[in-house]
Amino acid sequence: MDKIISAFEITLLDSTLSGACADILETGIDSLLNEGIFNSIPIVNVLVGTAKTAQNIHDRNLLRQTIKFINTFNAGTIDHTKLNKYRDKISNDSKKAEEELGRVIIILNNNIDVKKSELLAQFYKAYVFESINWEQFCELSDVISRLFISDLPLLFKVYTNEVHDTSHCITYQAERLISIGLLSSAIQSMTISSGNGSNTEKHIQINELSKMFCSFGMNR
Repeated sequence: MDKIISAFEITLLDSTLSGACADILETGIDSLLNEGIFNSIPIVNVLVGTAKTAQNIHDRNLLRQTIKFINTFNAGTIDHTKLNKYRDKISNDSKKAEEELGRVIIILNNNIDVKKSELLAQFYKAYVFESINWEQFCELSDVISRLFISDLPLLFKVYTNEVHDTSHCITYQAERLISIGLLSSAIQSMTISSGNGSNTEKHIQINELSKMFCSFGMNR
């Protein structure tokens, strides 16, 4: 684990490697392995190993999720002052590096959708650049693990005031977002029918958690 964390730290915080990581997403893992580019990217070198291959689905998925995370983290504007501050902090504290980077690797290892790794990178970037604290990052990362990616369009529509109640969306998607804490709700109307049971419409709105989620999650 220490070897993986060290390689992950170097690759993540060295913006000069982001171009190579972007190339992997463009050309695919097989092309990367065949051309031997992995030698220049520490985390890829560790995950691939001396065999220079990632044959099983589990290893290939972790490599794919990790590269997506790193590429997203280094996209856009980089505050190099705060990046260097964070690099110094975890370089001088191995326990802190294991706690924080180790948590990220474990989450990436469990992801299937690369969109979740992209969101995780955006939230981690917000943490490194001190827009949110560690507790808030952990809360957001827990939400990601329980999130249905197909529910994101609805969340963003509520965030942008395009949808205000369950009469204008798929109800079960709203209920899922409510259940993981990304939407707040209140009963708007209830219709009771002896033949068809009852139908309840809910007013839905964002809360502090979803404001934070959308603010940084929509920041490309």
